[in-house]
Amino acid sequence: MNSQAFLQALKQDVDIFAHVNLETPLNSLTGWDSLATLLVIAHFEDKYGVAVSGLQVRACVTVRDLLALLPPSRS
Repeated sequence: MNSQAFLQALKQDVDIFAHVNLETPLNSLTGWDSLATLLVIAHFEDKYGVAVSGLQVRACVTVRDLLALLPPSRS
């Protein structure tokens, strides 16, 4: 999966990502909170079959960092 496909899928599943790019800082997003973290976790499990933890998601600084959570075979 390329980075643009990842971004499009994320935008479809998690509303707060509607107007972001890969370099958008997550802490700049209105609504970047524990609920958004749970939505990202659910997105990874549903779309990619990949389990990520809240700690992993919260450690990400940009949207591109979220993409890096996918294993190489999925990204």
